[in-house]
Amino acid sequence: MSSIFIIQLIISFFVGGGFIAFLTFLAERSSSRVSGIIISFPSTVFLGFFFLAWTQTPEEVATLIPATLIPLGITVLFPVFYVYIANLGAKFISKRFPLILFTLCLSVIIWLLLSFPSVFYRISNLYYGITGYLILTGISYFFLNRRKGENPPSHSYSIWQISGRAVFVGFLVALVVFLGEVANPFWGGVLAMFPAALSSSMMVIHWYYGPKSLFPMLRKVPLGSLSIFIYAITVMIVFPHTGYIWGTLIAFVTSLFTSFLLSGFPGINKKHHIR
Repeated sequence: MSSIFIIQLIISFFVGGGFIAFLTFLAERSSSRVSGIIISFPSTVFLGFFFLAWTQTPEEVATLIPATLIPLGITVLFPVFYVYIANLGAKFISKRFPLILFTLCLSVIIWLLLSFPSVFYRISNLYYGITGYLILTGISYFFLNRRKGENPPSHSYSIWQISGRAVFVGFLVALVVFLGEVANPFWGGVLAMFPAALSSSMMVIHWYYGPKSLFPMLRKVPLGSLSIFIYAITVMIVFPHTGYIWGTLIAFVTSLFTSFLLSGFPGINKKHHIR
């Protein structure tokens, strides 16, 4: 690896981590409606695509988008994996830390196994991608809304929790850039869809309020994922024509507008959405 690429990896790590820490800090100090818009912003996708285009080309990233839509649908299913595994595992594992670790690892393994075919077979047909995303999102909505309950209290993250989330997201963004360079850009594009910030939020709520609180927390995730879908489609359209800097700005505005519209739906302005 060249020294320039190593510098790019370091920058992507610190910018990715710093950005998610800033969003967390900003959301906790805003009204519920504004915080819902902030927290539902597709931060991991935003940073992953930006740095992938920086190290590759905007055209390369645009061609990856159709292949990332089914993994995005699988990402919308990720909360389903987590919440059902957590509630089932609670019957056999009494201590919180082993249960959370087991739930997270098994959920990530399932996500990886379901996402791998998109990379291996390069499922890059836009029609199949959109159809797959919509079907998987509908399935997620069904399973996450089967049980009702009250949302857990709003949680203020400690400095250590914010730092942990920042490191987690920063590492993922750097990994996206690394895989795009040394393996295959498809890997980077698919991994950019992984719900790093959401999974860290789920673990915090799981730790403090138990697995049963996860259902009401996550039931609006499928609808909130539309902001990521719009962001990805906008990137596909504008990156080849405007470059990744202006293209990111345009995609940012369209996603922000989508999040604003979604915040008008009942319950969608809660502080936990896919990112």
